[in-house]
Parts: sequence; C-alpha cells; structure tokens
Amino acid sequence: MTGERLGAVTLQGVALRQHAEPYPFDYEPYDHQLRLAKLVRGDAGFVAVDDSPTGGGKTSAWLAPALDETLDTVAIYPTNALVVDQTDQVERAAETTDDDVAVLTITSERLARHRAEMARDVRSNAEVIDHLYRRERRTNDQVIVLTNPDSFVMMVRGLYGSVTRAYRNVPFAVVDEFHRAGRKEQNTLRYLLDELWEWPTEEVALDRVAFLSATPDDRQERLFADAMAAPYHRVTEGTTDERRAFLDDPGDAFQPVMPPVELDVRTAPTFGTADVLLDDDREDLLSFCAGDRTDRDGHDKVAVVLDGVHEVQRVHEFLAAELDCRVERIDGFRGEEKSRKLREFDVLVSNAAVEVGVDFELDRLLFAGHRKSSFLQRLGRLRSRSDVCEARCYVPRPVGTTLCEHEAVADGAVTRRDFDDVLAAAFPEPRRPASFDWRYSGPEAVHHLEDRVGDARPDRRETIAHRGRARIDRHFVEPFDDLADADLDRATDTVDWRTLERLQWYRGDSIQALVYDRTGDGDGVVRAYDVFYLLRYGRVTFHDRETFERIVPDDEQATVDRLARYVDGFCTFDGTIETTDEGYGRSVSFAGPRLGTQLREGGGKPRVFGGLQVRVDTEPGLPSVDGVECFNDRLRSRRDRLGPAAGILGHAVPKRPAVVTQQYGLDDFFFLYPVTAQGESGSLALGTDALYLHCHQCEAEADDTSDDDDLIGGVGDGGDWSIGGVGDGGDW
Repeated sequence: MTGERLGAVTLQGVALRQHAEPYPFDYEPYDHQLRLAKLVRGDAGFVAVDDSPTGGGKTSAWLAPALDETLDTVAIYPTNALVVDQTDQVERAAETTDDDVAVLTITSERLARHRAEMARDVRSNAEVIDHLYRRERRTNDQVIVLTNPDSFVMMVRGLYGSVTRAYRNVPFAVVDEFHRAGRKEQNTLRYLLDELWEWPTEEVALDRVAFLSATPDDRQERLFADAMAAPYHRVTEGTTDERRAFLDDPGDAFQPVMPPVELDVRTAPTFGTADVLLDDDREDLLSFCAGDRTDRDGHDKVAVVLDGVHEVQRVHEFLAAELDCRVERIDGFRGEEKSRKLREFDVLVSNAAVEVGVDFELDRLLFAGHRKSSFLQRLGRLRSRSDVCEARCYVPRPVGTTLCEHEAVADGAVTRRDFDDVLAAAFPEPRRPASFDWRYSGPEAVHHLEDRVGDARPDRRETIAHRGRARIDRHFVEPFDDLADADLDRATDTVDWRTLERLQWYRGDSIQALVYDRTGDGDGVVRAYDVFYLLRYGRVTFHDRETFERIVPDDEQATVDRLARYVDGFCTFDGTIETTDEGYGRSVSFAGPRLGTQLREGGGKPRVFGGLQVRVDTEPGLPSVDGVECFNDRLRSRRDRLGPAAGILGHAVPKRPAVVTQQYGLDDFFFLYPVTAQGESGSLALGTDALYLHCHQCEAEADDTSDDDDLIGGVGDGGDWSIGGVGDGGDW
C-alpha cells in the first residue's frame, strides 16, 4: 500500500514553572498541583478539573494532598492494566509518609483471587470488597482504592449481587483520563459522582471530586459547572504565565514536561498504517528503528504505536526478524510482562495499551494518528526532555495537508496550544449525537433512581425521589431548551426494560471468547479477548467448555472458572493467518431470525437480541475457522446462562455498513457488522454503538421532516416523537 510524505512540522516544547514551596515527594511543585492541594485541604467540598499538559504531574497533584491529609481515596482508571500499573506508583509514594497506608486494588481478577483466599463462603464480590476495605481500615491510617469505572459503577449501583458500602466511607474521588470515555460513559460517571456528593454526609462521606482530563469543551464545562451540585474549579484557569513554550532552554524555574519535536507527516488509511510501513516505507521503517544512541551507549529507545492488534503483530514480526536488537510487543493480546518489556526494549511495537498512564524512556516515536485524542496521547509519550526529539506520524491525507499548511503559514515552530487548535480543525470530531443524553442517559438515571427509592426506608423515599429528579433535570433536561420533564418520562417509557438494565452498567455489550494461546510468545496463557479479531485473523479452533478444560494446563483452570460464565466461546489460538494481498482476513457477519424481523421493519429500535449467530466467510487460500458451530451454540444460549435480561444489545438497519457510515457521518472507529438474515441484508451495531446509531437515525429524520430547527424533533410539543421506529417498548 502506498503512503506519501507531506512535509514536516516543528513543535515547540512545553515547560511548567516550579514554585519553591513545601510539597511532598521532595520536589518543587507546579501551580496546578498547589491549587488542587489547596482545594483538597480546605473545608469546602468541590468538583475540580486538572487539565495540565501530558507529563505535568497530574497523578502527584491528587496523590500528594491525599497522603498529606490521610484521606481515604478512590482513584478510577480507565483500564485494568492502568490500575495495576498505577498501584506500584501509589505504593511507592505511600512508603514516603509516616502513616500506615493501604493500597487496595479492585479488579475482577483481584476480587477472584481474594475470594478464593477467604476462608468462609461469600455470596458475592460485594462482600469481598467490604471485607477487604474493613480489614485494611482496621490496621491502617488510610486506604487508597484503585479501580476501574466498570467496578466503581457496579459498587455504587449494587451490581455485584448485593450492596457494597465500602465506597460510602471515602471522602475523595479521582477520575483519570476522563476525556477518553465516550458520551454514555461520561454521563454515567458524572451523574453518579454528583449523586454521591449530594448524599447526606453521615451516609456518604464523598465531598471532594477531581477529574484529570484534557481541557473540557464548552459542553463539558457547562455540565461540570451547572449540572453538578458541588462548586466547580478548573485548576489551570487564568494561569498562562505558569506555562512556557520553548525550543532550546525554557529558562530558570521552568521544568520541561514535553520536548520540542520535529514531526514528519506521512499518509496512511485508518487501520492501514502497517500496510504502508511494510510496503513502500519498509526501508524507512528499518532506518527509523535502527541506530545507536548519539549521546550514550546502547540502542536508541524507539516506539512504534499503531491502531489494530493485527497491525501490531505484523510489524513486530517484521522488525524482530530484521533488527539486531530487543524488539518487544505490548497490546491487549500480548500484555504479559509489561513492566519488564518497558524497561528492556530497544524497539517497542504497541497500540493504545501504552497511550496513557505508563511512563518509559523514549528517544524516537512513530505512530498512527487517526483520531485527535489518540494523536495527542501518542505524541505525549515523548516527555520530560529539553532536547529536540524525532517523531513520525501517519494520518489521513486531509489531516496531514492541514497540519503542513499551518506550518507554512506560521513560518516557524508551532506552539502546542496552536497545534491543538490545528488538530481540532483537521480531525472531524467523532459524532456522538446530543439527543443521546435525553433518549438514553436520562432514562438510565430514571431507572437508577427508581431502584434507589425502592431500596430506601419509607420515610426517606420522598426526599430521595425529589432530589434525584432535580439532579436528573440538571444533567439531562435543562441543557436542552425545548425539553420538559414529561418528554423525558415519555422517552423512558419507550426504552425496552432489557435495554434499561443494560444501561445500568458502565460499558456496552461485547462478544468475547476465552483463548488458550499455544504459540511460543503466548506462554500458555488463558485470557478473554474480542472474538472478531480471532475470527478474522486467528488460526483458531473453537471447543465446548468440557473439551477446552481438558486442553488447558492445570494452572490456568482458575482463570477458566472465573471467566467462563461471561464469555461466549472457548478456543485455542495457534498464531495468525496470512492475510490477502490487500491486508484483509476472513469476513465476519451476523445472522438470526430476530435480525431479519428488524430489517424488514426498517430498523425499529435497539433491542437485546437472543439467538444471534455469526457467519465466517474465508477467501480461497486462507485457512477456515474450525468449530464455529460450538461458538454459535454458546452465543445463542446467553440468556440461559445469564438470565432473562441477557442477550446482546444491538440495532440492525437495512443498509450496507458503508452506506450507513456515509449517511450518518460515522468515523472509522464506529464498528458496523454485515447482516444476512431471512433473505434480508443490512448492518448491525452492538452495545452502546447501537444506541448512538439509533440517535443518529432519529436526528436525521427530524432534520428531514421538521420545518423548524428543533434539536429534539418535536419532543417539546408532547406529540408523537418516536422517530426512527421507537415503538411502544414492548418485550422482545
């Protein structure tokens, strides 16, 4: 595949002013750290956003005052891998204090391990969490809980089988990388933290909330300031003199956090960077990754950061065969020994697994930049240096042209702030329809409130209902000029009960298989992984559970026992297949009788489907997938395994994926799957994407049929607002 070099951009570095004031961790702090510390130590509750630049010490900004004040804290990180990575950092910092500090990590794997170690029988993970928290609280001055948003939402909403009360004793909550969450996920976290903040202090201790994030846009700023009840602070606001751009020396009292960068701009399609690297740019790739350090012994530290796991695998195999140095791979499928790999690599090939949270030494960077957020996160891997670094990005042609044209106009180096603006103009923002807030997040909150009221003492129910409804209005009604409470009630009534149940969880549905990796690189590990990667690119065989358990080693049986209930298949993995000349693997599509019904209805509304099955079509010359019927048998039995609300949340429309993508302006990371069912064909979106797609349909039809500019398509008049096939919410 052919790419093209479009030009180069010189980016200035970023340095932050240090202040000679007392601060933990034995260094002079930055202004944003001092500001957040002042809020944490104060008596007034708050919600704060720290949007200091990458490498600017956001973790220390919350951790230093939390340790200084011995505040029990829950820190919420976007992935389990990041939770584990941050555990080591927090434990090291805690060791510098005179207090006894317990660091409690809550992930599904850790809970399973603790549950197995507990002598007495436990009915749920909620009991495990409460037991662990009480145990650590009895023997320590402070407990810091590190978890992911999925586990946090399950704790707060009682989704662990019973109610856990550990979170109620924690006065300080921190949410890391908030800007990377989707619209649904942001709405859920923001609403729940606001609810906890408003709860009476004698029942819930939380009164300090900090979001670590990119600079919030206007919508986010309004929601932080107006929807959340706590006083709002952005700790970098009005601090322009605390940040300095530089090319050579940032000057006294300023510490570099992001280096100057010579950025080489080249073109590649989304998920096609590996094709370009291994075709036209093969020699350039080897030259970029090879070479000795210019200022010290050894090989330069080089990272190649791509999008898809299959891209990572192909480029890693090529570089490992061609280079005489240590070439390591880290991604969701090869995440083992991450700490060692980050210490020892000469060349690292990875993807989003190293975008955030992990710090490692780096001299040069090559990356795929097909979304603004990923572009900035990956570029931010070059940090805390004052010398000029070399980087190369592969972007869509229109983006690259915009970047290089700006450099020509600016006639010199570009500041990081200006570059952010250029990226915002160059990248089309992924469309997440505004009406999602009241079509789905509002009903999610209403359903949650009904559960809260039902679980409360009779004398508290009226107060909880009144405060809860006011909170729902702030978050999901008042931001829309023409929306009323009655409209939100009608929206809630039209959402199927199974969909409402699904919305209570943080993330949408996914389809995963339990994989026994029999390749030499996999070290015999059993892990859960996305089934579509396996079906498209894996040399895999699917088995029933009994056969699978006979195949895997004894020391992996505990992993099988922990995850088996939640996965839709079991397979052995023996490497990847050779793809076609165009880089394609097998074709995967969906079938099922309910899909055919929805397609004939013209799309209808999102539903929790039972009875789905996949079809795998293999090009001549490629190996087929053995045992697909074993996978389909288990996929069809989801409801039998997980209860009447189980199934797969999806939305099918009678148009090909390419047509749907173009019609609604969807980006390349919005995944649609082909459907063939009962003589009908179309597209299927899964999980939260199904709800987004339905909102796109509703908004498009409203634009086509309405003579006015009403955003919500006539909801305000109380008439029939069920655009796009939203029906009576009957049971599917």
